[in-house]
Amino acid sequence: MARVTGVRALPILGLVFFGLGLVGLIAAGVLAWREKDSSRTATTDGVIVDFNNGPVVEFTTAEGATAQFHSPVRSSSFARGQHLPVAYDPADPGDAAVDGFAGRWFLPSLFGIIFGVFLVIGLALSLLGRILRPRQAA
Repeated sequence: MARVTGVRALPILGLVFFGLGLVGLIAAGVLAWREKDSSRTATTDGVIVDFNNGPVVEFTTAEGATAQFHSPVRSSSFARGQHLPVAYDPADPGDAAVDGFAGRWFLPSLFGIIFGVFLVIGLALSLLGRILRPRQAA
């Protein structure tokens, strides 16, 4: 098999970046869709009671039950006893998240930004390879 190098490799590399970008953007869309259709419709105030690789937040449901969840959202500004808004599923209070951009939309946004850049780089590399290849042959 012949080795592909130089300008000839740009469209192949572009296709790899484009494919990764497309898969990542699909994953971002799935994550955003899941959050949008989440059953976390109830909101309340929670308090950070512990830290275990992120804050452990305790809150009281509308029915008066106490629930806790471990938030993957980390910040150096969090402190024990700090109050945070919480969104939770009334049928399953264990399905809860910090109610805000970082708690609910950070991961879909991060995937969208990173893999959107991959997609653009893939398109640019493919286009650059198609433009430069005929010039190299001449």
